[in-house]
Amino acid sequence: MTKENPSDDTLNERERDPWFNPGLSPASSERAHEVVVPVVTAVERYKRRRALKAKDKLTLYKVLIPLVTNLIHHHLTGSRGQGIPVPRSNKELGKKGNRYRPFSFPRSFPKMLDAMRALGFAKVTIGKYSGIPGQSKLTTVKAGPKLIQLITEHNVKLEDLSAGDAEEIIILKRPKHGYWDEGERVDYRDTPTTQRFRDELRAINSWLVKADIRFDATAYHRPVNVQARKLHRNFTLGRFDRGGRLFGGFWESLLKPARLLEIRIDGERVVGLDYSQVNPLLAYHVAEADPPQGDAYTLPGLEDHRDGVKKVFNAMLFNYPVTIFPKGSRALFPRKIKCDAVTSAILLRHPKLKGVLSSREIGHQLQFLESEIMMGVLRECLMEHIVALPVFDSVVVKASEEHTVREIMRREFKTVTGLNVTVKREIPQAKGQQIVVKEEIDPSSGL
Repeated sequence: MTKENPSDDTLNERERDPWFNPGLSPASSERAHEVVVPVVTAVERYKRRRALKAKDKLTLYKVLIPLVTNLIHHHLTGSRGQGIPVPRSNKELGKKGNRYRPFSFPRSFPKMLDAMRALGFAKVTIGKYSGIPGQSKLTTVKAGPKLIQLITEHNVKLEDLSAGDAEEIIILKRPKHGYWDEGERVDYRDTPTTQRFRDELRAINSWLVKADIRFDATAYHRPVNVQARKLHRNFTLGRFDRGGRLFGGFWESLLKPARLLEIRIDGERVVGLDYSQVNPLLAYHVAEADPPQGDAYTLPGLEDHRDGVKKVFNAMLFNYPVTIFPKGSRALFPRKIKCDAVTSAILLRHPKLKGVLSSREIGHQLQFLESEIMMGVLRECLMEHIVALPVFDSVVVKASEEHTVREIMRREFKTVTGLNVTVKREIPQAKGQQIVVKEEIDPSSGL
């Protein structure tokens, strides 16, 4: 078993507030019901002389049951972020639901929140309107001490909750207005393309939900919901040909050593298979040019600073021109080297990409190409009855399926781009007291 140091780069990202999932409800076991029912009943009776009318009672149940279940889920997964964002302003209350929020929060919702807070079932942080797009803060809610006490008394686990199928899995986000802006979800009309995206992903999700995937959560430094297997695709810039990466699987947020050491598929150890130099290759595909020989990130005079070059190159895909070193890359270069010297060296090494790298949307376009390739890989794995856990441009599979999945990955990349690609093998290795991941190139690739 492995206990990783949580200072890994994957944990340096800001803990984001989770979306409210209207499909969450108590599962068939009694434990979650024994928590949800008394909370809903207490709120229903709070400061009330007369019983609620049947219509109002139904409204309260429709909102509070998923809300309390979301709070339980949020608590059991580590209470990340500030809490679950919920509406409280008159502008939002009573608003017609959309595909992300299939029911509307009634105008009585603030009273429900106030009752839950007064009864000790919830901690509520009131939001604040700033007038600046993307900077306003929504009201957030977390489990309160009495709800946590009930969760503990009844030994509620994540498997006692049911996600249902109400949550939208094809998500469209508007362009971001700043660094801290996450890009709000926007509604859209379904087309044959969006329906195809949804049908393909539902088939993959059904396969993953039924698969024998195990993880020793006791060996990790924070709670892990092994039942979180339903993936969704996030499209960006308000377009369905930008972004499209897959999110939602419990394995994505794990530190890489834990992912490769502790996950078992059908009781078997796993390996990670990762596309090598995927962004430069995709960029050359968009530029309709042949990539040069050799490693794309190895620059003359900077041969010993490949990791830093890679970070700067990837930053250029989303911010051009890059004038300061992106986060975490300054320490990867000698002190005297400036960022513009690195970007100039990248353009000198890749002159055919100058026009591509100067486009502010290129990073999102490459993500879409990458996501389409990965969806092709997952579809092929499904047809071969192979469980594959996607992590952006890589997959985690049983060690015994490595050769088959390698061929699938190469074939799908060639189909989309017309280019050959190297697939790396990721293997965890012990280095002193620390677990590191070693990347190996398949000698049979010829690359």
